[in-house]
Amino acid sequence: MELPEKIKKDLEKIEDEKLRKIVEDFSYKFIVDPGEPVGIVAAQSIAEPTTQMILKSFHFVGISAQQVSLGLPRLTEITDAKKKMKRKYMIIRLLDEYKNDLNVAQNVAKKIKELLLEDLLLSITIDVFENKIIIVLDKEKLKNEELTFDEVFRILKKKIKKYKVENDKQNIYLIAPKLSAKELYLLKEMIKKILIKGIKGIMDVTIHKEDNEYVIYTIGSNLLEVMKIPEVDYTKLYTNDLREIERVLGIEATRAAILEELAKLYEQQGLSVNVRHFMLVADMLTWHGIYLGINRYGLHAEKESTLSKAAFETPVSIFVRSSMMGQSDKVLSGIDNVIMNQPIYLGTGLYDIYFVGNKREDKE
Repeated sequence: MELPEKIKKDLEKIEDEKLRKIVEDFSYKFIVDPGEPVGIVAAQSIAEPTTQMILKSFHFVGISAQQVSLGLPRLTEITDAKKKMKRKYMIIRLLDEYKNDLNVAQNVAKKIKELLLEDLLLSITIDVFENKIIIVLDKEKLKNEELTFDEVFRILKKKIKKYKVENDKQNIYLIAPKLSAKELYLLKEMIKKILIKGIKGIMDVTIHKEDNEYVIYTIGSNLLEVMKIPEVDYTKLYTNDLREIERVLGIEATRAAILEELAKLYEQQGLSVNVRHFMLVADMLTWHGIYLGINRYGLHAEKESTLSKAAFETPVSIFVRSSMMGQSDKVLSGIDNVIMNQPIYLGTGLYDIYFVGNKREDKE
């Protein structure tokens, strides 16, 4: 669109030629016509290429054995603000003094990889007659993980406080005299998941060299705990878990991550969408200060308009509830006016036009 005269005059006042050019380019790119239905334009611009999107649930992203959700499943995760993600990953970069050192990268990888008790077991059995669980550790696995029998025993004794834990230098015994056979089995399954070493949630790690820099990729995510590692550059840490970003870093970081994830998602599918449409979506998902999905419990629950809520889902219960509460509706949005068969307050419908004639001619 053409710039307003006032903005043109203000641009002429700027003495610095480079600065004037930057402001002028910015103005032409980001100013839209008054009344432009940017939401509808964004929805159409995103929805049209989405129909062409290859509906892949998983896709290799150049990382050994790492599979992440892409395509429509990932888009649904983002826009619905899903609390449980199918595939989480992290990209961990080291501080400048460590990023070229493979030994440091390997040590960090070992430090963060989750190691559970079940990963060290040779066997775990139940003695129903004596009401105890017998844990036999694999000596070869202990050696590979640089752990000793006594270290594992101490960790188990510290974490299992409700029951008695003993050992005979060969095996570890968990004694629970009052439990039934079924309860013993459930307890056995629980203690197999006890964390022995590493960070909870980081199931696997791989190290890749990128531009003379060693980068660690993980399957699983635990942003807060990884940030505590001294060798890690927490300013460059990245996770695809948007809920975790919101919890640890706040809503502004979540908005930036949503924007990056959406742009990357379409780019990987070979689809071109203007970034401004993704900016609008990211703004809407984080507008209320928390990360809300586009569903009846998220953004639509925050709407004041009864008609807008009813147009989405469960209209009868919404109308009944609004009637009982004595709520009113100003009928301002496009959906409201379509329902009421009225002109929409967007585009040319945003204005009321009046003709003021010549007073002298009117008198005559």
